[in-house]
Amino acid sequence: MLPLIDFHIHSTFSDGLYDIMDIAAYALKKEFKVIGISDHFNTRKVRSIEPGKIKNYIEEIESLDLPIKIYKGIEIDFSPRTDLSLLRKTIFESIDYILFEYVNDSSMMGYPLWRLLEIYEDIGKPIGLAHNNIQKNFNSINREDFLDLLETHNIFLEINTNINYSILGEYYYSISEEFFKSIKGRSIPVSIGSDMHNSLEEMLNVKKGIKFVESLGIEENVKLFMEILQH
Repeated sequence: MLPLIDFHIHSTFSDGLYDIMDIAAYALKKEFKVIGISDHFNTRKVRSIEPGKIKNYIEEIESLDLPIKIYKGIEIDFSPRTDLSLLRKTIFESIDYILFEYVNDSSMMGYPLWRLLEIYEDIGKPIGLAHNNIQKNFNSINREDFLDLLETHNIFLEINTNINYSILGEYYYSISEEFFKSIKGRSIPVSIGSDMHNSLEEMLNVKKGIKFVESLGIEENVKLFMEILQH
């Protein structure tokens, strides 16, 4: 059985309503084992962290003295709204993982997957596909080839429990259930995130994602993601 975890949380450093201390205190109160703050970075879409503020962001997370593990994530709007030339190892040196939203999502002007692979080596951090409707965005790619690509590059997949990433009440991850079934037994990491912005209680929605993971028997993929973060 998986513990309570949440690797997609927004704070006042970008477009979230709560500061990092409030988020961490709530997570501790609700007995989360691990959380990750993952604010938006340098996008014209929403309020976000400018390159010069990354250091402050990292320092604030690291300054918390609470008995809960807190990872330092960042979310990239993978589209023309972001200056991709800023995405390099030096600026993300102290970041633990990076979420890329809108990869291969033409409806959101997202860049194709091959562009992410082009800059993969330059980033030097664990990277994942955030709240992606895989069933729609990657239906033209041979499934086995796509799985091989994810596994080879150690790209993680996110199960996002924010209602904004659903169609007629069905979450993207549920729509892509057959795909998620196919990762069982493969070394493809999986994260779970609430994408919390406006209500701390949204963090508890990860229970839906945890239940989904356990129903498919892909807990080892989530454990793999957490192991990667520890290295």
